Amino acid sequence: MSFESEPKRILVTGAADFAGSELLRQLEDDDRVEYVAGVDFREPRYAFKRAEAINADLRTTGLKHLIESIRPDTIVHLLHLGSDREAASIDGEAHEINVMGTINLVATVQSMAFVRKFVLMSGLHVYGADPLDAAVLTEDTRPRVPARTRYGGDLQEIENAVNHLGRSGRNLLLTCLRVGDIIGPRVNNSISRYLSMPLVPTVMGFDPRLQFCHEDDAVGALKRAALLTLPGLYNVVGDGVIYLSRVLRLGGRFQLPVAAPFLGWVSDALRTVGLTDLQPHHLLMLRYDNRHLKTRFGYTPRYSTVEAVLDLYNKSKLKPAVRDESEQLPTRRVAAA
Repeated sequence: MSFESEPKRILVTGAADFAGSELLRQLEDDDRVEYVAGVDFREPRYAFKRAEAINADLRTTGLKHLIESIRPDTIVHLLHLGSDREAASIDGEAHEINVMGTINLVATVQSMAFVRKFVLMSGLHVYGADPLDAAVLTEDTRPRVPARTRYGGDLQEIENAVNHLGRSGRNLLLTCLRVGDIIGPRVNNSISRYLSMPLVPTVMGFDPRLQFCHEDDAVGALKRAALLTLPGLYNVVGDGVIYLSRVLRLGGRFQLPVAAPFLGWVSDALRTVGLTDLQPHHLLMLRYDNRHLKTRFGYTPRYSTVEAVLDLYNKSKLKPAVRDESEQLPTRRVAAA
């Protein structure tokens, strides 16, 4: 029996985030999955039908015992804080959680022969945004300059740590998905909250090009990577780009142009009152190629960038994806305290 056809034991980190929780819900209802568990240092927002939710910090020395008790053949590593409210509330620890948690996970897994596949969810911000970059960035593009944001630097360190597994001499399948900023009607993250404000502060004289990944496509690509043998590096993002000004027009939002030197003050004020915690890396976006995602990985995003924006504003003409019975999301239940 090939590894792909064997019943799967899957461990997902980042179970408290949207992508992690939705991935767990789909995996627990898939007959190909024998056991699935989610790990996070934060309490999960919902209970699961079959998936086991484990409260643990990836930086602790007890991680080895935890993984040995589960004995997963596949690890899907989603836990790295970007600019969500969880990250903003513990800003001083974000780098430690992102990088040191990944390094400890990689060091722990390196000696565990029962782990046969490692899937990493990275982000397109790893490319940076140098003005001299090519018009379209592919998986073969290397950053021209050091990361300009803390989060971009974290992603580079995370990828370097995971790539070390591939150089350790182990027969381990590595898949890295560089996912674009996720938006949609259900995800509640900083970029979605920013674009949903009635009056949106923007940088005066600056209209960035944006490219998004719809929430359904992000989870769909992660599920495919978890269940199938698809090693490699893939950009996961919808087709096309859209200017920020057009995004706001489609959503019926109004711009509040702010001179660049004062944007930080405005962002801090919005974060203080809990409206959004947008970080600079969200507006440092170029155009990314998703050809390998469609051809080598075998996944075509259902939503283009424009369609993802329309769905964020509940204006999409696309019907919700029809799932078979094994992919139906369970009724959401609030986890017991």
